[in-house]
Amino acid sequence: MVIDDPLVHFASAGLLALLLGLGGIQKLRNRAAFVQVLERYGQARGSRAVLSVLLPAMELLTAAGLLASVQIPWLAAPAALLLALYTLVLAISVWRGDAIEDCGCHFGGRPQPPSAALIWRNLLLIGLALNLLLPVAVRPLVWFDALTLVFLSISAVALYGLAHLLISNHAALRSL
Repeated sequence: MVIDDPLVHFASAGLLALLLGLGGIQKLRNRAAFVQVLERYGQARGSRAVLSVLLPAMELLTAAGLLASVQIPWLAAPAALLLALYTLVLAISVWRGDAIEDCGCHFGGRPQPPSAALIWRNLLLIGLALNLLLPVAVRPLVWFDALTLVFLSISAVALYGLAHLLISNHAALRSL
């Protein structure tokens, strides 16, 4: 598989859309907790209310755009920009040494403080989003591609969950 293969684009777009879509839904469902996360990052009171609605809405719109990015590549640009913004906020927090116990970028479970591991994870996700801006090779998709996409998606979700668990465990061990 090469980077311009349509299967790589479908997998990248689908998985990034899943990640951002679920993140947006989680932020909307747990708005009070998300406002607390914004508070820990030092957001002014007025901007917290706006950001607590604006960021989840942007994540959901970006997720929808990612699903169409195979046909319209520039629709992946907002995902790269949003992930870059999150990475910048994490990097500034790590650089300043802020004592934030939770970055606000998880789906429950143990909290994850901002760390270099999360910055690297986000850089990898930005790379996936930027790859979607490149043209897709034209080739017919066959039944084996669908099977590959299913197993690739299952593997990627499991790997992402494992990375989340390892980063959380590392943070918990450092606090001991």
